[in-house]
Amino acid sequence: MDLSTLETVMSFLSRALMLLLVLPVINYAKGMVAKKQGDDTAEMAGYLTLNPMKHLDLLGSLMILLCGFGWSKPMPINYNRMRNTKKGIILVAITGPLSLFIMSIICKNISAVVSYILEGMAGLAIAIIFALLASISVCIGVIHLLPLPGMDGFTLLYYLTGNKFASWYHRNQPVIDQFSFYILIFLFFIGRLTKGALDPLGWMINLFDFVFGLTTLWVPMVFG
Repeated sequence: MDLSTLETVMSFLSRALMLLLVLPVINYAKGMVAKKQGDDTAEMAGYLTLNPMKHLDLLGSLMILLCGFGWSKPMPINYNRMRNTKKGIILVAITGPLSLFIMSIICKNISAVVSYILEGMAGLAIAIIFALLASISVCIGVIHLLPLPGMDGFTLLYYLTGNKFASWYHRNQPVIDQFSFYILIFLFFIGRLTKGALDPLGWMINLFDFVFGLTTLWVPMVFG
């Protein structure tokens, strides 16, 4: 197997693990937070589980396998059943990107440990797969933090700001939503078009990736 084929296989395996491991954990965490806030809709619907088959969306899964970015089925959450609606919405919104970042840190540390304790191609392959999985988790987590409609970051912005912002958004919602879509497309492609000279999304992802990488500094001191 040549290097190019090996890279393709490892990339595919890391994305498959994203579907089978990371996304179910994220959804489960959101469902648990909702339940703690008084809403057991996800549990009653059978979604409060780590079984990936309950969470996978066909198109979103294909997008992750092919592009590295996609989505799962939305968790059935009824905010009106929560004891404190605003607090519940904010906590669930925080849970999404926070869970992705925690999973990224875990995967980075697994990758670092494996690279020290397993020798040969098998150890290298496993370490790379988990490193790629960590990078995908960071990427999706940062995207969800963007203050654009449909993202957890916008939900936080909406509920943590005053009524003036909410009124402004609802008055201009069609225009804002459409403009936000163009901003997202711009963020995705501007880095490639400028060959990295202008890449705000990439810079954010790299910053988070670097910070989370610092959590592995203990590995060489223990296993080195």
